[in-house]
Amino acid sequence: MNHHAVIPQASKASIKQDAAAEQRAEIFRGFEPLNSNYVYCPNQFFDICLKSSSRGMVRIVAYILRQTLGWLDENGQPVNQRVKVSYQDLITKAGVSRGAISKALQLAVASGFLDCCVIGNANAKGRSSQSAEYTLRWDENGEYTGTYDRFEGFFAGDGNRTPVPNSFFDSVIPAENLAVVKVVGAVIRHTVGYQTQFGGRRKVTPLSCSFIQRYTNLSNRRNLIAAIRRAESAGYITKEKAGSFSPVPSEQSATSYSIRWLQTNKNSDSGSKMTPAAQQFKNDTSNGSRMTPAERFKNDTSIEITNSNKILKQQTAAADLKTRNQLIEVGFDDATANDLIEKRGVAVAQKQLDWIDARKPENRSAMLRRAIEEDWSEPASFAVKQKLADARKRDAMRDAAKRSEERIINQRKAARASRKSRLLTEWDKATHSERAEWIAAAAKRQTATMLQQIIAKQNPTTEKPHAQVLDEIAFAKSLPAVTEPASLPVEPSAAEQPKTQPQSSAIESKPNSLRSPRTKKRRPKWRRFEAHPKPTRRPG
Repeated sequence: MNHHAVIPQASKASIKQDAAAEQRAEIFRGFEPLNSNYVYCPNQFFDICLKSSSRGMVRIVAYILRQTLGWLDENGQPVNQRVKVSYQDLITKAGVSRGAISKALQLAVASGFLDCCVIGNANAKGRSSQSAEYTLRWDENGEYTGTYDRFEGFFAGDGNRTPVPNSFFDSVIPAENLAVVKVVGAVIRHTVGYQTQFGGRRKVTPLSCSFIQRYTNLSNRRNLIAAIRRAESAGYITKEKAGSFSPVPSEQSATSYSIRWLQTNKNSDSGSKMTPAAQQFKNDTSNGSRMTPAERFKNDTSIEITNSNKILKQQTAAADLKTRNQLIEVGFDDATANDLIEKRGVAVAQKQLDWIDARKPENRSAMLRRAIEEDWSEPASFAVKQKLADARKRDAMRDAAKRSEERIINQRKAARASRKSRLLTEWDKATHSERAEWIAAAAKRQTATMLQQIIAKQNPTTEKPHAQVLDEIAFAKSLPAVTEPASLPVEPSAAEQPKTQPQSSAIESKPNSLRSPRTKKRRPKWRRFEAHPKPTRRPG
């Protein structure tokens, strides 16, 4: 009898999960200083990959970046640019679940972040397993792009890189959710990722919630606030100075954040895996560019804040201040107004402020607070008023279009009358023979027989010749014709132009009373015996 206890498989898995949870629960001590133990990461990882990719794809691309740019030789080149990828490594080291690996790899290749060098094969009968090999895709065109649509690979030129501590790839990305990774990445990108003209790096940067939300592409503001609080409590970032609202624009300020750094660098265990011979060059383990160490920080690797960004920040701050002042006018204090805007966002608060009168509340502030916290839907009365306002707007636009059309028609009529009057003057000054020639030429120019006969019967002594005869005078004298469109300052659109029928077809077309009636096709008579055949009697 075996007295040894047998641990079930489920218990082993739960023990591993508990150990991993305890390891993640430990307070993060801080990122290593940038004198070693960092990856010289392309800025496009933060600006494109982290902003617009799924969690699995971000973790896989970050894993390949860490394995490629984290180990360099004495010349600053990656030791191995082709990384062998196995399911076990992606699960245990990159933190990707087994079910999401295949789709995440396909998306990473299709998006232009990775290239597959060797396709992996599973272990089968008569064939040993083979790990897949992937490499970073580099763009050799020499033009840096910061948009996903134009991205064709990481920028291969000098500069446009950020020194990122190894712990960000080893501890933050595999363990945290995507929102927290985006927040920490945004702080890294806008602190050490920004280099001044004197070669220094930022330590602290002001980042408002609206700016972080736009940069990280996080649509839910509540998730953004939770991610910022998680990043602070875990020890990834530090709030250096709280932001403040103020009616004076010059006194408004955004919250300032910084990366939390290790106080000492004694027990650094995530550093280089270089050979002792290579360590004598004191080459950092993360220099992924083809630059010498002396030139490493000379190029600006960050996004400088342009005038348009400053204007956008000022507009966002003005909108926040306007909504906050309206909440204070309703009856909220400063702390409550700031809390409602921070939790639900400016858009939700402003929307409920616009709708509160349509709800006819007894307690205005209480109902407004509940409506903002629960994000109530639009009231029916407000929808009715909005429909009436839209209807009035449509009627006004229709009346304006009608007036414009009438004005254009009147202008056309006036221009036509002016051209006709000028041609009638030429008709009055002409001799009998000239009139006869114009009549004959106008009749000859027509294609319809009936119209030719009508014009040919015109008497040269008449005072009101046909329009076709006046057009013939215009052709002979090089004058504007009667039927020629006038050159007006406002041309009508295609929908406003009248649909004129050619004169020949107008003469030849017959009235409805003279047209032959349409003959309907006669349907064949229904043969009852074919549709319902009579049953045959059986012989009795």
